[in-house]
Amino acid sequence: MKLSHMGVQRAMQFSGVLILVGLLTEIVTLVWEKPLAFLVFVGIGGGLVIAGILVYLYSLVAGGSGTSASTHPSRD
Repeated sequence: MKLSHMGVQRAMQFSGVLILVGLLTEIVTLVWEKPLAFLVFVGIGGGLVIAGILVYLYSLVAGGSGTSASTHPSRD
């Protein structure tokens, strides 16, 4: 499944937002002094960061380079 150029950009923007929200969640839980902070740090913050990384990697793989053998001139 190939993503269009706009689809790749949207997927990368979405992955950036996921990573940013995950990092902000982790920053907030670092100053939070409750035992639940660790669970939120790892569960929600880490989960969002990992989801953002996976969406980013998927957008790179699914986007592809868009070149094929027919687009290159032959070297006869």
